Parts: sequence; structure tokens; C-alpha cells
Amino acid sequence: MTDRRKLKTQKAIHQAFIELLKEKPLNKITVAELSERADLGRGTFYLHYKDTYDLYEQLEEELYAELVELFEQYTPYVTAENLRSLMEAVATYIEGKKELFLLLMQSNANGNVLYKIKEIFKEKVLQDECYQQVSTYDQIEALFIVSGMIGVLEEWLTSELELSLKQVFELLHRLLVKFDCS
Repeated sequence: MTDRRKLKTQKAIHQAFIELLKEKPLNKITVAELSERADLGRGTFYLHYKDTYDLYEQLEEELYAELVELFEQYTPYVTAENLRSLMEAVATYIEGKKELFLLLMQSNANGNVLYKIKEIFKEKVLQDECYQQVSTYDQIEALFIVSGMIGVLEEWLTSELELSLKQVFELLHRLLVKFDCS
């Protein structure tokens, strides 16, 4: 199968999976109904995934990998402008995938999606050279900020805040500017 066909098939499976997650919990979704919804044979599904839980995990892992890629692209602790660019890129990314984030958060199949994102960012922050040269207090402060950002993100995703995500990240950016290590 060519890469283009493979991507098209995976996209159809992902779309069908998201539609089904809107209707029922993960543990009630069968490969048969997922394959039918995606207009594919079950064998085609099994070429890509072991089961629906594997599909769920791979969708989660794709989100995490893309967020890490954004983080690394903007090296947020180099300058305040990089941090602003990172915040804008993350806001745009999350807005574009808000429905998927909400569905993954609601399914609770393999733990909390936002908790995993917090752990990934926490690890990235503590691996940064900037935080290798600061006091334990500064490291704890950075961890506090990461946790706070994820908490605000969760509130935005699950409630009806009267702000756009870009506005929320702009306010968060103002809080984070003081962590510029340059």
C-alpha cells in the first residue's frame, strides 16, 4: 500500500473512531462497527491497529509527539518571543483538535490526557539547560507554572470560558515571561 493510501485509510479510521467516541464509550466500540463506519474491511483495520485500544493509544501518542515537536521547535526558554510563539502555536494546535482532546479526556481509557501532557512538558522543562543552572526553588516554580497552564487549559476545554484559547494563552504568556533565561 502506498503511503498516500495508507494515510487516507488511517484518516478514515480516525474519523470513524472520533464519530463513534461521540456516541459511546471506548469499551463499547467494536472493530466491526468501526470498520463499517470507515467503509473498510476489518482486515484493513487490523493492518494498522491491534484493536480499538491500540487505535486510542496511537491517537494519544500522535498528539503528544506533535506537542513535543512544537515545544522543541520554539525552544521556549531562549527568548520571551519564542515563548510567545510557542504559546500561539499550541493554542492554534489545540483549537484545531479541541474535539479530539475532549473525546480523549472523556474516555478515561489509559489515564488523563492532560496529566500526560503536563508530565511531558514538565520533563521537557527540567531537561532544558536553563533549568539545570537554577535553584531548586526556580525548578519548583517552573513545575508550578506547567501545572497551572495545564489546569487552565483543562478549564478552557471543559467549560465555557468567555475567552478564546488565544486570549487565554496571551494571559498565560504574561505570567510566564519572567521565566526568560536569556
